[in-house]
Amino acid sequence: MNTNAKIDSSSVILVSGGGRGVTAQCVIQLAKQYQCKFILLGRSKLVKTEPEWAKDCFDEAELKKRIMQDLIAQNEKPTPLKVKQVFNHLLAQREIAKTISTIQQTGGQVEYLSVNITNSSALQAEVAPVVQRLGRITGIIHGAGNLADKLIENKTEEDFDIVYTTKIEGLESLLSCVDPSQLDCIILFSSFVAFYGNPGQSDYALANEILNKTAYLLQRKYPYCRVVSIGWGPWDGGMVTPQLKKVFAQQDIELIPLEVGAQILVDELKSAHNGIAQTLVMSNPIVAQPKQLNSELQSFRVSRQLKLTANPFVYDHVIGGNPVLPAMCSIAWIANTCEQLYPGYKFFSCSNYKVLKGIIFDNTLAREYFLDLKEISKTDTGEIDFEVLLWSESAKAIPHYHYSTKIKVVQHIPSSDTYESFNHSQDPETLRLLPYENGALFHGLSFKGLKRILNITPEKLTAQCCLDKVEIKKQGQFPLQTFNPYTGDILFQCLVVWVRHFDNLASLPLQVQRLEQFKAIPFDEEFYVSVEVISRSETNIFANITAHDAQGQIYVHISQMQVTASARLNLLFLQNYCLAREN
Repeated sequence: MNTNAKIDSSSVILVSGGGRGVTAQCVIQLAKQYQCKFILLGRSKLVKTEPEWAKDCFDEAELKKRIMQDLIAQNEKPTPLKVKQVFNHLLAQREIAKTISTIQQTGGQVEYLSVNITNSSALQAEVAPVVQRLGRITGIIHGAGNLADKLIENKTEEDFDIVYTTKIEGLESLLSCVDPSQLDCIILFSSFVAFYGNPGQSDYALANEILNKTAYLLQRKYPYCRVVSIGWGPWDGGMVTPQLKKVFAQQDIELIPLEVGAQILVDELKSAHNGIAQTLVMSNPIVAQPKQLNSELQSFRVSRQLKLTANPFVYDHVIGGNPVLPAMCSIAWIANTCEQLYPGYKFFSCSNYKVLKGIIFDNTLAREYFLDLKEISKTDTGEIDFEVLLWSESAKAIPHYHYSTKIKVVQHIPSSDTYESFNHSQDPETLRLLPYENGALFHGLSFKGLKRILNITPEKLTAQCCLDKVEIKKQGQFPLQTFNPYTGDILFQCLVVWVRHFDNLASLPLQVQRLEQFKAIPFDEEFYVSVEVISRSETNIFANITAHDAQGQIYVHISQMQVTASARLNLLFLQNYCLAREN
């Protein structure tokens, strides 16, 4: 349904944080456009008359001098903190008074209330008599916000509450003052930080992302109300200090001029939208800055819990009746953790990868899993190598080792070669090979991307592949990041098909000498897998495997993948195949 805000001179808009800053500029621009009515909410108490010593004085140095003199006259010590507090309070008073005056000059009406917006009962009591005078509220603008910037390890509960409650409980209080079904518009001031993140602002990012999601919920619940959460980039004013301006300049991010930003809001409310409840306003995207390397080699331990109900995709990877974590998911788990330790670095390769004891989602599932990462080298050219062990501990404190490997993350992924041995010819005989239907493969929809075997010989297999996008909810604790474990699993599947075809045995991955990723294998796009068998014995098969596009451009190359094959696995695969057919 197309929705746009129905604003005119009779509109009454309740505005948090509307007395000062960027929200005030937006309110002034709306007043110029519509000459409507506003109820402005703020923390600062508005004093009708300034102290005698402040009148007609606008020079900062002179004002601070007079503040010191006034404090001394009151027998108070004029400490820098006290002087700053009085000075800031005076500036706030003047800015609120100017906002009110400017709105009135445009022909709009305005009342200002000093109230804590997180206290819903107090807010309702303050707003009610104003509604009697101005009319029922028809719109809400939630612009209030607080910052408590600190790295997450230094944040306190109080820091979190200061940021969170103003944004989230503040919105709940505003909505408690009205029947939302009577509103023509709800405008939430979110931040680009909710989308990109920002060091020191984890709480601010979280609170604003909740606003974004709430906007979608409100738009669905009240389709005739224009709801939008605007993820503002940095403004040239408000909370952006001179120090922050330098940071944004270094990242080539232009500040939003006050008048430009205010007009963007007006235009956003004018235009009709198809239920779009979130928008981002900024000049350029945020690019993660590589972490300054500490020359000392470090070690890390990261723990996490796994739950079957939290990972729906594993129901599509069941062996012998039990959901099993795919090997490629363990690689994604490790790779993503290394990237998070060093923002700006990207996973490139893993080597000497071994499946020591797979993770099964049954009664053997551990209460907690540990990822031990030990840096073994760092270079000035932007490469970091980790030695990794993923393990758990039994109830009797016995360690179980699940996967080990070495991981390389880099600042710049090298360009790939072209795969020159691509054989795209179709052998008519292979059209009868239907690995998901004859029990050769046990995989469900989340991994069912092997569409056609083009050709198969004792030395090679070529497959045409495409995997439908796995819903984010289904990805659970293994959301797609820079390495796609769902499409990556198909490389293993192709070798499993080759083993079944020539040895009539089921097989499972055991180890990989080296895996290199030049580009993530995408969902919903056709790609090819070329398998080159290197050597084989009764129980072990080694192969080089390459995922590439139709032009031979390489996504992922695996050197010496080893799978183990046995007749015992045939029974487990067949058991799962029969269960799948019954369902």
